[in-house]
Amino acid sequence: MFKINYRIVHSRYDDFIGQHGFFQIICNGNKYGEMYSEEIEAIMDKVSLYDWFERLARVINILNIKEYVVLSDVESYNTWIEFLKKNEEVLVSIVKAKKDQGSHDIEYILKAPQVGEWGNQVVSFEQFRKEVLEKGTEYIGKILGDNPKNVLINDLVQKFKEIK
Repeated sequence: MFKINYRIVHSRYDDFIGQHGFFQIICNGNKYGEMYSEEIEAIMDKVSLYDWFERLARVINILNIKEYVVLSDVESYNTWIEFLKKNEEVLVSIVKAKKDQGSHDIEYILKAPQVGEWGNQVVSFEQFRKEVLEKGTEYIGKILGDNPKNVLINDLVQKFKEIK
């Protein structure tokens, strides 16, 4: 089972309305990321929801042609989410590895990754793809009305149209 939870938290520092909030991945009961209550949201760090959804859309498209990809948690100095596709399944792991200077948000090779909070969780590729597509499309629907001419959002819309 692969599930995405998110909640938009408006901030005057956002580049567009709905950019930041809380983001969480649940994979077979294992959680990565935090969801905070409204009572304490003002003091908790937010993440770019836009970045998470944009990168997950790219991961889906990469996994259609490659077997291995890692996604950097840009909020962390050494945490990656590793995706290994085997036939119609994906092994998802939170791994720790050094982020070399010049590394990107998505990489195809990691030097000496070590299992972090959890590892080797098997999910159906179709269920993973469907969850990213549904939650990403839902997020776009929530932010598009407030930002109809925003170039970043229109780019995100295009990336989600490209998901196969």
